[in-house]
Amino acid sequence: MFEKIRYVNHINEELKFGSGPLYVDSNDLHDFTWTIVSKNDRISGFKKGVVKKTIPVILKCDAGSGAAWRNTVFEICEKDILAQKPGRLFVGNYYLKCYITASVKKDYLTSESYMKFNLTIQTDSPQWIKETAIAFGNNSASVTDYLDFPYDFAYDLKSELLANTIINTGFVASNFRITIYGFSSNPKIYIAGHEYSVEVVIQTGEYLIIDSAARTVTLYRVNG
Repeated sequence: MFEKIRYVNHINEELKFGSGPLYVDSNDLHDFTWTIVSKNDRISGFKKGVVKKTIPVILKCDAGSGAAWRNTVFEICEKDILAQKPGRLFVGNYYLKCYITASVKKDYLTSESYMKFNLTIQTDSPQWIKETAIAFGNNSASVTDYLDFPYDFAYDLKSELLANTIINTGFVASNFRITIYGFSSNPKIYIAGHEYSVEVVIQTGEYLIIDSAARTVTLYRVNG
């Protein structure tokens, strides 16, 4: 049975495999191996290093479009190599950041509309990633949700604190990307007891992104 996967390069150009004219045969994408790190003949840790995978591909297209499809596969993969920016290989809802570093052809001249070739995938981040988006809205609670008395004051007693909790249901730690929209002043967030705060005023129409994987904090102004 052919597997359905897709490859998206760093400028969001996409190759789809499994629904024609590109098909993926049995491969080692689902296999994994840990390398043992030892000290004094004792296991001190594990690592994966740079991981290489091979994807057997079959191209079967209409007569006359074979050359165009060959060029499309090459160009979409090669743009990541030239820019030194990884693409993403998707299997279901998970993706792997990687490069396609080789394409080895079989039956190249048998037919213009048919070809077998192997794509080599290499990555230094061999973790399969699934992104989940969780949104927090503005605090819409009324005054009666907090302190109210049978007699009135000249002011209302209301909490302005917006509190919510996210539980990581996985068994390993997870990176995160936090987007904070304006208006917000000196935002502060706690994750696993660690404080993430930025001393900045985010105006209405602006937003701030904290990316733990890239280790960046970026403020996007109204003008871009």
